[in-house]
Amino acid sequence: MMWSSIANLKENLNKIALDVHDDDDDEELEIYNSHNREDSSLSDRRISHNFAHSKSGSYSPVANGFDSPYNSEIEQYKSEIKRLQESEAEIKALSVNYAALLKEKEDHISRLNEENGSLKQNLEATNAALSRNESFKTSTNSLNVLKGTSDQSPNRQHKAMVRNRSIGNQTHNGVVSKQDGLSNGIAYSMQPDVIQSNMESKRSNYQSTEKELADLLEEKNRSLAAIQATHELQLKQQGMELEKERGKLANIQLKLQEEQKFNGSFREELKSLEVDKDKTSMEISKLHDELNGKISETRRLQMELKRREDAEADNIVEDLKRVIATLEKENRNLKVDFFVPSYICL
Repeated sequence: MMWSSIANLKENLNKIALDVHDDDDDEELEIYNSHNREDSSLSDRRISHNFAHSKSGSYSPVANGFDSPYNSEIEQYKSEIKRLQESEAEIKALSVNYAALLKEKEDHISRLNEENGSLKQNLEATNAALSRNESFKTSTNSLNVLKGTSDQSPNRQHKAMVRNRSIGNQTHNGVVSKQDGLSNGIAYSMQPDVIQSNMESKRSNYQSTEKELADLLEEKNRSLAAIQATHELQLKQQGMELEKERGKLANIQLKLQEEQKFNGSFREELKSLEVDKDKTSMEISKLHDELNGKISETRRLQMELKRREDAEADNIVEDLKRVIATLEKENRNLKVDFFVPSYICL
């Protein structure tokens, strides 16, 4: 299309040059046939008018037939590239926003993971405390058994000692040994009851404490399980949202790559158009030079034609003057010839 326009331009220029030469030839024939200066001046005006018309027409196809559509096409490509650049900037801004949102979601998920880890640590600590409580209960039971055994053995030793002492006292004083035996028997009979009551009170206190700890542990386990389930649900939701955002970001990045590829193709096409424009400009400049050469040649021919017309007009005037002088001379001779015989006759 571009080279066809250049070919059409060349053809139009050649037609204009041929028209100029044809007009010059027609005017030259008309001048040679008329032999009149007034007609010569009229032909000069016609030649100058045709030359001005041909000169104005020689530049109009260049100005209106090629540059205007080409420039409009370049402007259209530039506007399209500008729109693509704006779209690319918007996509980059969206990708930055999505990256920040993903970073925020990842931070939130990491915080949830930390909270979940701390809850697990608390649960493990509670379980450890419960196991320690169970071990303490076991050790306390074993201690109570050992204590009961140790309490019974000193009582037996004390009973034996009392018996020995009672026997010794009976040798010294029968009444005193009898009273000592009664007192030792009362003490021996009262001591296991006190120990048993103390053990029962301690056991009841321990059982109540153990029940409170078990209730507290169960309640804490329920709350931890509920919190853990909530955190796991939130973590799952955040993971799903994160996957969605990653999918959106991948689509945006794919669209950005397509836009960049499309923009690159437009830039390559614009570059090729600019190269073609430079070639066309060089070709048009060459055509302008050729046209200027033809115009200069036309002007030279016009000047030569005018010089010939002036010289020929001068020759015609001189010939006319000579003819007039000859006619006047012949007229005088005729008058002389006419009047002399008449005078002789008279």
